[in-house]
Amino acid sequence: MKRQVGVLAVLLAALVMIVEPSVAQDLTGEWQFKRRAREGPHAGTIVIDKDGQVRMKGRNPFQDYSQCGHVVAAGGKVEIVFTSVKSSHGYSIDHFYCTVQSESSLRCFNIDGIGKEDDLFKIERIGRAPASPDGQMDDVCPARERPQV
Repeated sequence: MKRQVGVLAVLLAALVMIVEPSVAQDLTGEWQFKRRAREGPHAGTIVIDKDGQVRMKGRNPFQDYSQCGHVVAAGGKVEIVFTSVKSSHGYSIDHFYCTVQSESSLRCFNIDGIGKEDDLFKIERIGRAPASPDGQMDDVCPARERPQV
């Protein structure tokens, strides 16, 4: 019985070591990406706030575009789910599926309304954003109203 308790304690400690980094994962900040897509290269900046809200400005060979959405993180996996887009020539909303490489690097692929794009790309943190980036990229997504206290 004593041996079983000891084994269980070791297994529990190992599980905590595996789970703890994912729980403490902080994606808040400013990120940059460059990726190849159907219509050519894309590049842009993503801002993730403390609430997991995402604002993105991007550019491809034909236009500038912006997207708004949120982040879903579990374990070493991160999804950047865009829910709205602004563009001048039409743009299919992106959904980035990523694997955490380090606290400042994600390895991703994109599935949009047209389908999965084959090329993997990196999203790299270039800075920590303020606790709330309300002053940043206001033209991208409407400011969320603050709850009345």
